[in-house]
Amino acid sequence: MYSEVKTLIKIAVCDDEDIMLCELTNKITTYMKNTTNSYQVISFSNAEELLKHNEEFDVVFLDIQMQGMTGMEAAKKIRESDTESYIIFVTVLKECVYDAFEVAASDYLLKPVEDERFNRTMARILHYIEDRGQASLMIQKSTGYKSIRFADIFYCEVINRKIYICTKQGMIDYYFKIEELERQLKTHFIRCHRSYLVNLQYVCGYENGMAQLENGEKIPVSRSRQQSFVKAVLGYMKEGRK
Repeated sequence: MYSEVKTLIKIAVCDDEDIMLCELTNKITTYMKNTTNSYQVISFSNAEELLKHNEEFDVVFLDIQMQGMTGMEAAKKIRESDTESYIIFVTVLKECVYDAFEVAASDYLLKPVEDERFNRTMARILHYIEDRGQASLMIQKSTGYKSIRFADIFYCEVINRKIYICTKQGMIDYYFKIEELERQLKTHFIRCHRSYLVNLQYVCGYENGMAQLENGEKIPVSRSRQQSFVKAVLGYMKEGRK
């Protein structure tokens, strides 16, 4: 199903309802046993307990409505220091799906959680985790070749004939066509402007024609691409597609 991921995948489950906490933990454990991944699942009965654990998880399943700190509040706290975790909300509240946009949630599951929907989400998240460690873009510079992980790219911009790639390690530039680059990148990159390609993984907001990224930068979204951009972002968060 998947090529082996040698690093341990850490998964947190947080829900203040004991029955739901047990059910979701069992679903995750059953699914992970059928993959080749090493994994660890830790359950928490409230958001405060999750945050006190002081550990970064690869995947966090969060109930939104909980006694004390809500799941949405916990997600915001997590995002203050951790931009890598895949946050998945599990709730009965359909109307909160747009609030999930603010914390760059990876998915939104409604209770009771359907097996087929859950399996699609898990498959997609594990696929992203695998890509995060392996998928990369190879670029050619005058001094040789350089490999850049897709997961390290915030956005790409073309100025004249030069591509500028904003990464977690800094800006990298080389001569290339943005149309060719668009074909090379994975599906979670979108052309939001004739001069920009943005990684949907790091989009945390959209306002006044500007995409807000987790690194603090704002990227223009052209009027002709606004509808497709918003649809792509919501689809990335909500639909659970690969």
